[in-house]
Amino acid sequence: MKKALLFLLLSQAFFGCKKTEKQVIIYNPPSIQGVTAKNNYFGKIVVDPYRNLETVKDSTITNWYKSQTKYSQSFLNRIKGRDSFIKKTYELDNRKSFLIRRHHLTENNNRYYLKKNIDKDFYRLFFKRENDPEETLLFDPRTYKESTNNEYEINYIKPSWDEKYIVVSLSYSGKELSELIIIDINTKKQLPVVLENAWPSSYLGINWLPDSSGFTYLYFPNSDSNSIDFKKNNQSVLYTLGQDAKKLNYIFGNRTHPELNILATEHPTTSINSSNDKYLIGYLSGVDNFWDAYYAKINDIKSGKLNWKPLYKKEDKVKTSRGLFVEGDFIFMSGNKADNFKLASVNVNDLNFDNPKVLFEEKDNEVIETFRVNKNAIYLATSKYGIESFLYEISSDNTKKIELPKKAGSISLSHKSINYDDLWVTISGWTSSYERYKYDSNTNTFKEDYLTDKIEYPEFKNIIVEEISVPSYDGVLVPLSIIYDKNINKNGKNPLLLFGYGAYGDGISPFFSPIFLQFINEGGILCVPHVRGGGEKGEEWRKGGFKTTKSNTWKDLIACTEYLINNNFTSKEKTAIYSGSAGGIMVGRAMTERPDLFSVVISEAGVLNPIRMEVQPNAGGSNIREFGNVKDSVECKALIEMDAYLHIEDSVDYPATYLTVGMNDPRVVPWESGKFAARLQNSNKLKKPVLLYADFNTGHSGSSDKKMYEEWGNVFSFLFWQTGHPDYQLIPIK
Repeated sequence: MKKALLFLLLSQAFFGCKKTEKQVIIYNPPSIQGVTAKNNYFGKIVVDPYRNLETVKDSTITNWYKSQTKYSQSFLNRIKGRDSFIKKTYELDNRKSFLIRRHHLTENNNRYYLKKNIDKDFYRLFFKRENDPEETLLFDPRTYKESTNNEYEINYIKPSWDEKYIVVSLSYSGKELSELIIIDINTKKQLPVVLENAWPSSYLGINWLPDSSGFTYLYFPNSDSNSIDFKKNNQSVLYTLGQDAKKLNYIFGNRTHPELNILATEHPTTSINSSNDKYLIGYLSGVDNFWDAYYAKINDIKSGKLNWKPLYKKEDKVKTSRGLFVEGDFIFMSGNKADNFKLASVNVNDLNFDNPKVLFEEKDNEVIETFRVNKNAIYLATSKYGIESFLYEISSDNTKKIELPKKAGSISLSHKSINYDDLWVTISGWTSSYERYKYDSNTNTFKEDYLTDKIEYPEFKNIIVEEISVPSYDGVLVPLSIIYDKNINKNGKNPLLLFGYGAYGDGISPFFSPIFLQFINEGGILCVPHVRGGGEKGEEWRKGGFKTTKSNTWKDLIACTEYLINNNFTSKEKTAIYSGSAGGIMVGRAMTERPDLFSVVISEAGVLNPIRMEVQPNAGGSNIREFGNVKDSVECKALIEMDAYLHIEDSVDYPATYLTVGMNDPRVVPWESGKFAARLQNSNKLKKPVLLYADFNTGHSGSSDKKMYEEWGNVFSFLFWQTGHPDYQLIPIK
């Protein structure tokens, strides 16, 4: 491959009040010889100039990734303000003395949680009894398999109903496929058993039997994330305490129930919601919002004679696993003739999902997000356009809207169990830190109940939010959140970041991040376009950026960008777009369709070559239901259209681009970004940098907390550098 040696002259700096010294910068990325392949898709010849990069175990290719990372570091480490940004965000984000996640409150009012002190880079498992001020350390992951030198981290926990045992899920280096161990809570000792090839953090977790004698989980027979059979033919299994870990007891899947016609790419997961449950629910889960489901009597599970009966079909439009049995009734979120969803119930003796009892009607502008069933009421959270959330209480004789203690961008609900009335509500927003409250249904009042220190952030007091709607290319109104310092001048000279997603019905709800807010404090404007493909306006909004309509996702982003430029928030020389995973389609295609509109593009583990998704070893075929089937002529055309890699053209001035990948990613293969970088580096005039950063010790979800700040420092310093911020220019090489 021909090396490009071109120059970039940095001109007048950010804000126009200070000039930076002009530098001559040579962009000469590591080269690799491409091997071209051609495919005929229904008469259209598609040329792939870097097909050889899909051979991930080739040492030449591995060394190329390492060289690319070294090349990227040679620029990132020289950005003047990078280290300062890392230090500031670390101090802001660690103002609390400790952090807590995976908090479990049991019916006995005991607490199990993961805790990380500020002086640690990992979470440990703790236990605290009711009314006991002292906490007990149950497990330190750094003591697990110390001889391997692998730094294991806890990604999931689940105590048994009787609180004698707790399951701990462990993985390392971003390899999400995990090992399960069982801790005796009384002795704090690990039982002599390790269950391998589990993934409870993503596949409905661990489900203890009501009598706490064992638990179910999803087993992955193939643990090689580079195998074509990875994530295929998975089975739900039952582990009984004391059982030999190697003798798997299969209970749900195509191995035990061929009559259910379970596809190799479907995930036969199971669910038990409380210690009172009489039924085990089995789901054929995937990336879509509506699944097939079955149920069986829990009392039959140990006999080995589980009789799985149909509960509902995809066509009934019950949302994923958002349903549970309450005595003889099944309560669920329904999308049947309700794009924003309604809450309904059916009796186990009359599973008529076409005519259920409606507990909460669909609302025009509010989408049901979640619900909790308590002893005397059901609590339900809705979201308006993905930017404002509301809480409702449904009792036997009344439905009422509960006034929250403050305006909520997003809320989450938690409770002890169906046997109690306790409810906790956690509120967050773009500029307000997470606040946790306990709700008293008798007095209709909220009381602060924080799990960690309550921290104030006076640095962000001047940051304000505008929530508007922008007409897209076809006139459809797209919600747009604009977050900025109230004293900023709308003069077109502000660095502006559009951060979005828009896939699988998932959007970006208001979240509090000192890292993003520090970007604003240093002169940036943060914008979140709630593009089609997400779920901000319900199921119809999701289907508006789905398969053959996927182009709406990046066209919505383009429309929002044009609005912001036309209204002097920024200019095209100051505009950056940023996403990851499936959001790579959004930023990749916006960049290749309108390269003139953006100055910076950032993609983390991005889907950039979806036409090749079905041959990827870790795709498992399930993403066909989200993006399309290459064997279908209409959907194949849509896949080609959404493929950013295939839309790179020679001799086009593309924006500065920063791509990151985790080489242990089990969800999106690193070579999608690798091929994109190679093609872009070879086609671009290289007036702007194209950087590829590959981390060989991480997966899809990023690095340890300490390294995370370095990664954010890379992102925002690169953004500021390429939008002309005077404090983020390259330090000259002496």
